[in-house]
Amino acid sequence: MQEQLTPELLREMVGVSQIPRPADKAAFLAAVKRHCPAALREQGRTGFVLVDVTVDATGAVEAVTAVPAARGPRPAAVVVRRDADGREVHQPVGGIESDPELGPAAEAALREVRFTPARRDTVAVPFTVRIGIQFTP
Repeated sequence: MQEQLTPELLREMVGVSQIPRPADKAAFLAAVKRHCPAALREQGRTGFVLVDVTVDATGAVEAVTAVPAARGPRPAAVVVRRDADGREVHQPVGGIESDPELGPAAEAALREVRFTPARRDTVAVPFTVRIGIQFTP
């Protein structure tokens, strides 16, 4: 049975009861589209980058750092199931390769976006969250 990610469980896992997220999803998507690198547009291809985003207690972006490339694609998700003996099995599903060279474009887009800050109970706190940015022409 899958455990629901409650504020209590989130706090136990990472120390906050709410993680930062874009306050306006449409503005976030528009900023990403606006900052799609010209090379991707010209070639008609997509690009993906994982970044660590530090959001301050007011919801402003303090820092954006591209995550160094790993060997091979990162899974889009991991399915957790039990095998016939009841042992937990983690199975990567899908995946896309991160391109750290897209970090500056991601940073430019994210600096235009306001976030809801992380919260520790009712108090807004700075927090760094890892997110994926998908650029499409």
